[in-house]
Amino acid sequence: IKSKKIKEESKNVNAVCLARNFYPKNLSLEVSANEVVYEQNEPIVTSEGTYSTIKVVQVKPETEVTCVAKFNGSTYTKHILPEKEIEEPVTVNVCNKTDTSIKADVKTERVNMLSMAVLGLRVLLAKSIAFNTLMSIKLFLF
Repeated sequence: IKSKKIKEESKNVNAVCLARNFYPKNLSLEVSANEVVYEQNEPIVTSEGTYSTIKVVQVKPETEVTCVAKFNGSTYTKHILPEKEIEEPVTVNVCNKTDTSIKADVKTERVNMLSMAVLGLRVLLAKSIAFNTLMSIKLFLF
């Protein structure tokens, strides 16, 4: 993706190399530009249990940007050609590798711990009421 607007102070644009929906997380992104603005240390986990990562570089508007993703021994390359006036951002899906057999191993289970805590407190309250009732009966009878 290349940005529309040129930064006034440097006369450069930002180019983003995006890799999304890949698993496992060992993927490396390489961009042809030298000036890296932002690079994620670790890929982020998506809600589907896959990973996504980006790399942002600063280039001149007329520069061709090459994005290379190395994943599971394969290399994926995408070139973004220079344009004088970019109307819409160019979206590059470098690595959309989704395999149902791979996704089957990923288990994303969320347990609502708040309801478990409330249940535990209710059981504790019931026990304390029962114990206090028994002790009160014992006190009055004996």
